Amino acid sequence: MTRTHLLGAASAAALACFNTASFAAHGTILGGGSTLAQFEYIAEFTSHNASAKPTQATFSTYWESGSGTGQQAFLNDDLTCDINKVTGNNGGACAGGSGVGTAGNTVQYGASDATLSSTQIATWATSSFGQSYAGNLIQLPSMGVGVSIPVNDTNVTGNGQVTLSDNDLCGIFSGLITDFSQITDSATQPAAGQFKLVYRSDGSGTTFLLTNHLSAVCNGTNTKAGVTFSATTTFANLFTGLGGIATVIPNSVGQSGSSGIANYLAGLSSGAVPQALSYLSPDFTTVDPNSFATLSNGQKSPLVVAAVKNGTTAQLPTTTLITTGLAHATQGSSLTPPTNASQGANPNLWVPLIQKTSSGYPIVGYTTYDFAQCYNDKTVTKGLLAYLKLHYAVGKEYVQDQKKNGFVPVANSAASKFLAAIKANILADKNSWSTNIGNATVCKSIHGR
Repeated sequence: MTRTHLLGAASAAALACFNTASFAAHGTILGGGSTLAQFEYIAEFTSHNASAKPTQATFSTYWESGSGTGQQAFLNDDLTCDINKVTGNNGGACAGGSGVGTAGNTVQYGASDATLSSTQIATWATSSFGQSYAGNLIQLPSMGVGVSIPVNDTNVTGNGQVTLSDNDLCGIFSGLITDFSQITDSATQPAAGQFKLVYRSDGSGTTFLLTNHLSAVCNGTNTKAGVTFSATTTFANLFTGLGGIATVIPNSVGQSGSSGIANYLAGLSSGAVPQALSYLSPDFTTVDPNSFATLSNGQKSPLVVAAVKNGTTAQLPTTTLITTGLAHATQGSSLTPPTNASQGANPNLWVPLIQKTSSGYPIVGYTTYDFAQCYNDKTVTKGLLAYLKLHYAVGKEYVQDQKKNGFVPVANSAASKFLAAIKANILADKNSWSTNIGNATVCKSIHGR
């Protein structure tokens, strides 16, 4: 596979010279979002573009804007949300206004590591660019993933040397534990000293996956008084009613995007490598040495991660142990696929949410795709379907790359039972649910994205 990245992998400075009109060409697929999965998507989209038929649309720039912004851009049909977040134009905010939904500024897909909230899904029914305009809102599991806990400490030189329990995680991310000396049962004791807690300052699916787990394992005995965890894309929001995160966790620092976290911990933006703990997808660490992810200097990440205990067993976020975790969910929701047309039309039911597992790595979930059912340009419909068939294919090149980047292909995960339903009812209409992308009857009388 060719490793040349789409334009979205370039620097913000380079991207700033492009405007929305640059990507208004007929037959292009526009969108962005997740930084957790950005390098995998860029590789897959590039490969798809190289082999696409003339009748199929191809992917334009992947805008690595973050999960929250990717969702916002998709729901508002405003590509400037993605573009401006990456380039810094308009202060990083969506342009909005009369340009929303116009040629070259429409959004065909969003990528996120957080599922859409019930409020976001409800707005689709009344949105100018939602149900009446583009058919059903479609949300699918893209790949299985784990959330790793990188550790910067002078005593720690390898993956798994530090071992953390759920009680440790709850203490660390609530501000109850602020010094490495307070972590007492680790295999390697970190050097005593206060550490920085580095968190995602933007809307982040990685934050969502972490806090989804913490919401199930944290309680009044292992968490700082007043802090309650709930699944959220914005970590700092957990502390809003407590005077703010700087009040609750004074030695905390926010960074935007997965690369922002990785660059900071590697000393590329902080000027020195800090004593720190954070959370990050494994592809930005040394757990996945063959991943495509690189730092701002073009080098591979030097970051090492803690092992997280599942019961008494310390587990690393390797692809094998993430796969095991996904297959052994003991608490969560939407763990089985839709079985009828009514369920199939509900985006909430297509992505498993996992809070706890009985074995394997415990902080796991799925990164997701968001699509509309109907597209105005038939080549976009054909292009998306052609890509998704390859993405979900068993044993194909995309699957091998997903594993290299620390992701678990849907076909190899607990969501494999979703795969038959996706192929039958989203990529085709074999059960006559009328929930498939480009359904001829549904899409005949509406505009489409």
